[in-house]
Amino acid sequence: MSVFAWIVFIICAGAVALNYAATGNASFLWYAIPGLILLLVIPMTLAWMSRRSFTQAHEQSENQARSCKIGKIVPAMIGNVVRISGEVQKISFKWLNRPHFHIKDATGEIRVIMFTAPANKVAAGDKVEAIGIVMKYPLSKERIALSAVSVKRIEN
Repeated sequence: MSVFAWIVFIICAGAVALNYAATGNASFLWYAIPGLILLLVIPMTLAWMSRRSFTQAHEQSENQARSCKIGKIVPAMIGNVVRISGEVQKISFKWLNRPHFHIKDATGEIRVIMFTAPANKVAAGDKVEAIGIVMKYPLSKERIALSAVSVKRIEN
């Protein structure tokens, strides 16, 4: 579950507590408590479903992914499934549960975007293998990125 979802839950729980403290209206809690539970259950369920979908996509993509050096990935490869390996330089948007890994090998660097947290914990400095589809980076016409179905740590 993302940091943002936890913040929303804490704010709403605080509002429920303040309302109950100010009014003493216990009947309000019959609606508020199930609502708070849903604020936890829905994001957790969506994260689980997303992770499960990515696991299935990884299994399907693993056989057709071809190994490629990062520097050899070109715009003509958009739509192709590739497997890259390198070192994580930096991780962005982890707090949204949509991590962007900046992965570098001896030939270049690429942004690897996931739409769910990876199955295992990955940190900056880790050696990783990523499998995904080459795509145009959403915020730039010239840059390319990898829409990953898996990013996993590998041993040296």
